Amino acid sequence: MSPMIHAKARDLISCDCKGVVMPEEPQQSLIQESGGFDSNNSVSESNLELANRLIVRLKPEDNSSIFGMIANKSYYSGGLMTIILVFWWLAVDSASDDLNSGLSTFFDLDFSQVALAVIGLGLMSSLLSDLSRELGKLLPSLISGAMLIMCGLYVIEPLAIGLLTEQYELMDGLWRSLRLGILWAGVSWCAHLLVDASLLVWLKRFCDSNGIEITPSNDSIKSSETSNEA
Repeated sequence: MSPMIHAKARDLISCDCKGVVMPEEPQQSLIQESGGFDSNNSVSESNLELANRLIVRLKPEDNSSIFGMIANKSYYSGGLMTIILVFWWLAVDSASDDLNSGLSTFFDLDFSQVALAVIGLGLMSSLLSDLSRELGKLLPSLISGAMLIMCGLYVIEPLAIGLLTEQYELMDGLWRSLRLGILWAGVSWCAHLLVDASLLVWLKRFCDSNGIEITPSNDSIKSSETSNEA
């Protein structure tokens, strides 16, 4: 790697607080292959842009702070998924509902199976949506949209059955829809945390393999100095 190209890559990552700073001319530098980079040891401009976007959005203070961010997001993601599964077990599968009443129009699933479908579809939809937003991919976003519609249909279906049919009371349908909505919201947030943790892992490997240092933003430095003076 030439010193000039290496410096430009470093400047691009270090100036996250001042906006996205692009090189004056498209440059490619030689680096050691790491974490799925090009086999010819070349860093693409898209990787640099992705790293810069992640730094601007996630705001790591420096390279060492990424470890704590990964740990925290993974910790909360795992804990939230556990809570979701316990909620499904206690509030859906083991509840007093007649699970066979009001079978879903979509694939004849009972209420417990519908809840599991909402968990699975909601999780995958959020994962694909977040990855598509960061990576700029078309297909994951299309699949995510289809899954999102199916989740919405499953969530509002019990309310519609209670309102339009006599299979169970309206309040029973409302209670079912509410539980499905809670599960959907929970797995969506869990997927968001999981994607952020995965992207931070990639960012850490990218910075380490290229010798890139993330410097604290000016706002962080000023706030730190202000707190120290106080």
